[in-house]
Amino acid sequence: MRAVLAGNPNAGKTTLFNALTGSNLRTGNFHGVTCSASEKTSRGITYVDAPGLYAMTNYSMEEVSAAEEIKKADMIIDVADALTLENSLNLTKKLLSFGKPVVLYITKLNQLKRRGGSLDAEKLSRSLGIPVFVCPPKQFKKAIEDGINFSVVKQSLPLENCYSAGREALSRADKLFYNRYFALAFFVFAVALMFFVAFHPIMPGALLKDLVELAVCEKLSGAITGKMNNEALISLVSEGILGGAGSVLSFLPQLAILYLFLTLLDESGITSALSFCADGFFEKVNLSGRAAFSLISGFGCTAAAIMTTRGYSTESAQKRTIAVLPYIPCGAKLPVFLTFLAPLFKNPFPAVTCFYFAGLLISIAFSALLRGRKEDMLSEVTPIIFPQMKAVGKKLYFYLRSFIIKVSGVILAFCIISWLLSHFSFTFDYVEADRSMLAAISRALTFLFYPMGITDWRLAYAALCGFIAKENVAATVGMLMPMGTGLDLASAISMCTFILLCPACVSAFSASCKEAGLKFTLKCFAAQTAIAFLGSYLIHLLFSL
Repeated sequence: MRAVLAGNPNAGKTTLFNALTGSNLRTGNFHGVTCSASEKTSRGITYVDAPGLYAMTNYSMEEVSAAEEIKKADMIIDVADALTLENSLNLTKKLLSFGKPVVLYITKLNQLKRRGGSLDAEKLSRSLGIPVFVCPPKQFKKAIEDGINFSVVKQSLPLENCYSAGREALSRADKLFYNRYFALAFFVFAVALMFFVAFHPIMPGALLKDLVELAVCEKLSGAITGKMNNEALISLVSEGILGGAGSVLSFLPQLAILYLFLTLLDESGITSALSFCADGFFEKVNLSGRAAFSLISGFGCTAAAIMTTRGYSTESAQKRTIAVLPYIPCGAKLPVFLTFLAPLFKNPFPAVTCFYFAGLLISIAFSALLRGRKEDMLSEVTPIIFPQMKAVGKKLYFYLRSFIIKVSGVILAFCIISWLLSHFSFTFDYVEADRSMLAAISRALTFLFYPMGITDWRLAYAALCGFIAKENVAATVGMLMPMGTGLDLASAISMCTFILLCPACVSAFSASCKEAGLKFTLKCFAAQTAIAFLGSYLIHLLFSL
């Protein structure tokens, strides 16, 4: 049996899907988290998490995808938000017109009760003529597996007899965060606080980062290599594995703080409120309030942020947003900024913060220069609530697990390959790094970095590796330059500028190809690469005066 979860955006479909299938799909309090259908089979039942939709129209790619899945369903699970049930039932009536078995699952019932509302599921079931569930997901899953009785006798009951919305007036928090000036000021304050807690030398982020670095790169490395006699093997473990991948892993505490703040903003509904308040301003720079979700998501992962644009109703608006997203510093750029700036500043917090805000301003500025049809905003606005710590913990665990898997997989493999190339000649003799295959290849490209004050082939190789994954830059520096880069302020700022402006990673490139096409992605890649080199040259010139 194929059971499709359908409903309005932000109704809780993905949360229910995760509970029914044991999955860990990304959830969020904004329109566009689920961009394409996901499915998983559990005990003979294939559950499908369809994108959110308001009607069976072709308004967006999300709605097209959802409509296609609904047509293929054996059973439709209509997920409705108790806080906006009257609006949700409009879609319910359209789903019933398909003549397929429909079951209504209502979420956010506790929030409805807290604002004085009420719901009589039995009366609502008779009113609609379909089964209605308000139970926990485990009980709902058991009911599906046991077989739902769809034989409900329909009665003509007005909705008022079944449902009361309670106090629908805006709360004090809602009124506060729906004020565009306060929302923007709070966002700037929250992001600045996030960077302060993560980067300031006396704050948890920096202190924990130093502890992890001491444990992994020094004590663990010494304990392992102390029992080895082979020079090449010692170098591989201490420099290639622990010095490279281990140095990136040491940034885990600071990334955890960054992801924690972003998750709290999302789960509390502040991100949703910010998109609503920013719509007017973003319209002036050829974006819409929906772009706020994409831009803020970009602080975490550019590839994931690109996927959020799939729900845009106009292709030009989607491409415009995709084109500027690489300028938003993702979490992978954090280790790079700190690698180059930390040796020059006792307190790197102001410098790193400036780069993050500069990336946001650059993306907005470039958007204002791009032309095309504008995007109208159609999205649910989430009430401001105190975030549930369980949901926050799950999201944080998902982000950190993904980072650790990436470091222990892709980044580790890259470091091992780089170590082999940097310690063997073309005749496969074990040599010093300056006489290696990697040195010979990298020197041919180092001239591109001369105007940035960089003449070391190792730094040129590190910068170019960022096109694959930004973490590779920090990993390469940690592996090939364990004593530090030795860069002056002008060259360090220039290198950070290059990383800020250059195209995102391979994953983001792939996501862009999927959403906007190969031709458009290659054009963006070429333009962003040229801008990155020219911008970094200019910055080096300015700081050298």
